[in-house]
Amino acid sequence: MIIGLSLSAPVSSQQFGEGDWAASKIGQVCYVFTVRSARHTSGNLIFHFENQGFNAGFRYEYEPWPGETDAPWGSDDYVVLEVDNEEIWLGDEMFPEEGRTGYLATMTQGFVSEMITELEGATNSVAYAMYSEEQAENQTFGLFSVAGFSESLAKAGEWCQFNPSDLPSS
Repeated sequence: MIIGLSLSAPVSSQQFGEGDWAASKIGQVCYVFTVRSARHTSGNLIFHFENQGFNAGFRYEYEPWPGETDAPWGSDDYVVLEVDNEEIWLGDEMFPEEGRTGYLATMTQGFVSEMITELEGATNSVAYAMYSEEQAENQTFGLFSVAGFSESLAKAGEWCQFNPSDLPSS
């Protein structure tokens, strides 16, 4: 007897890339994500949106270095976000955790629109850092170009039928 065999239809997907960002629609969810980080940094920034922009989310997923097994940050460390080398307050709305596939930090859902606005207004880069209590300084984990963000976000808006400048309250 075979248990758990699903005979559902395959999930459709679409992909688009521009600059250092890409968009993908998998099933009924659209994603906008970085495709590379700057040298000596790691991870990905990922937005996700359900149809019509509902349940929007934003997270940073840490990519461990070879051989690394422990958490990359301490329990008292906190998120710092920088746009064009200027710290922004939205880091206060991100919370590190251990996920199913590694370490990440997720943003409070109600602040995703503000993060989009920050990236839309950026001219150069966005950085994900953690303030290290132990070292009393910011440690940058991911530095990303904003080239292609607006185009990839627009494509996701088209696919999932939402206005990136006016997300619904979910």
